[in-house]
Amino acid sequence: MGDCHALWSQILEVIKTSSTPALFQSFFAGVRPICLRDDQLIVRVDSPLVADWLRQRYRTDIEAALQHACQRVVRLVVECEPQGAVTPVISPVDEPRLPAPVSAPRNQRPARPPATLNPAFRFDTFVIGSSNHMAHAAAYATAQQPGKVYNPLFMYGGVGLGKTHLMQAIGHAVLDRQPQQVVHFVSCERFTNQFIEALQARTLGKFRDFFRSNVDVLLIDDVQFLSNKESLQEEFFHTFNDLHMQGKQVVMTSDKSPQELQHIEQRMVNRFECGMVVDVQSPDFETRVAIIQKKLEQYGAQLDHDVCYYLANKVRNDVRKIEGALVKLLGFASVKHQPVTLDLARECLRSYVAAQCVTLDAIQKAVCDFFDVRVADLRSNKRPRAIAHPRQIAMYLCRELTTSSLTDIAQSFGGKDHTTVLYACRKIEQVKEQDEMVNQQLHALKRRLGNTEERCEQTPS
Repeated sequence: MGDCHALWSQILEVIKTSSTPALFQSFFAGVRPICLRDDQLIVRVDSPLVADWLRQRYRTDIEAALQHACQRVVRLVVECEPQGAVTPVISPVDEPRLPAPVSAPRNQRPARPPATLNPAFRFDTFVIGSSNHMAHAAAYATAQQPGKVYNPLFMYGGVGLGKTHLMQAIGHAVLDRQPQQVVHFVSCERFTNQFIEALQARTLGKFRDFFRSNVDVLLIDDVQFLSNKESLQEEFFHTFNDLHMQGKQVVMTSDKSPQELQHIEQRMVNRFECGMVVDVQSPDFETRVAIIQKKLEQYGAQLDHDVCYYLANKVRNDVRKIEGALVKLLGFASVKHQPVTLDLARECLRSYVAAQCVTLDAIQKAVCDFFDVRVADLRSNKRPRAIAHPRQIAMYLCRELTTSSLTDIAQSFGGKDHTTVLYACRKIEQVKEQDEMVNQQLHALKRRLGNTEERCEQTPS
């Protein structure tokens, strides 16, 4: 088959059947077949990230499809020619106040304000693993076609898992490709303060003009803080609608899924869910090791594998804590003028024994011991109150004490649906406000789970 374009189209059809739409859009939409020669199919991409992903994650599948299509062994060669966009100067400081209005001719926008992005939060510094690859793929696809692919993009998950990193990486990627775009990153708290300041100063018109007319990509962090703020929800609702109708991109993060957000109007929840909703989960062991190695590379330092494994085991669930523990360990060794050994790491990281180590299995076992039921019953479909109540308590604690997704929690309870977990969490949330006995049960279980570090220790395979 000499036509490389026809061959590549055939390969894409095969890959599409085994890939999610988000991944396919992110990593294959921009691949250009160049030629087929000397048993090599040469393709070209614009992004080093996409090139690495194709070589590392998809080479085997693509070359198998090539062999089937061509009836001979054909190797994949990925060339990368980045589009040389000039990276704008970006200030890493806190979000500024609303920029002062700039005089401009009619029908011409004011000058672009500086983007408030952290220079370190880019796609090439983000460590991809099984816990975050869907969120990464959705974010990358959004950055390639802002306002067209996933709008809005809603990412949720626990603290320190990389949501803000991915959000700001979108901003950087948009500015790299289109420097004239106005990308504005703001925390929900800062958005609230700006809204209040505008009300007090009677400059609400300028506030609305900035967010609704001057912004091309709005990145708003921690939207759960809209809870119980009716006037702010009304303002953000109309801001969102205006941007969405203009085809402007909106990206949001939260510590909860839209369905779990409380005291937020249903129409707001509906807007949050009208695009792509994706969760960022806690990094697994392999991803934590990769994060440590990536940070070591940035610091120009090296650690033995056993120290990396120990650190990955000791500090879980939170990427920020992993980085903080690593910095503490390197600084500790520097002050003591000693090499970083496993014994030194144990001495330095004694304090990292927190509830972050609690696992779904540990919670289930603790609940079963407390209520004197079997784990098998907890994971079954039995519904007597003697089993249903402990099951709901366990689901509630799994949601509160871990950063596992609703789906993961549901799977750990015998493959149940995530809506069952959501119902259980809401039920216990309501009951504990009225029943002191339930509150006492929860406090007692949390105390028991406070000393479970040994249950979550993991050894490298």
